[in-house]
Amino acid sequence: MRKWVSGVGSRVSGENNLAGELPTADSRQPTPRQPHWRLIYSAVIIELAILIVIFYAFTKAFA
Repeated sequence: MRKWVSGVGSRVSGENNLAGELPTADSRQPTPRQPHWRLIYSAVIIELAILIVIFYAFTKAFA
């Protein structure tokens, strides 16, 4: 049996939830669409580093 909790499309299943208790860290299962935050943060850092290099090159070339 699944119990819907607050949040869009989030659901929590487990023995603790059948009794109406709050979900614990052990009973929560990651959803397949849950992002990998380390990958997202590293992509943002790399993108910012590339933009800094591009703007630095333009500044040196046209200043």
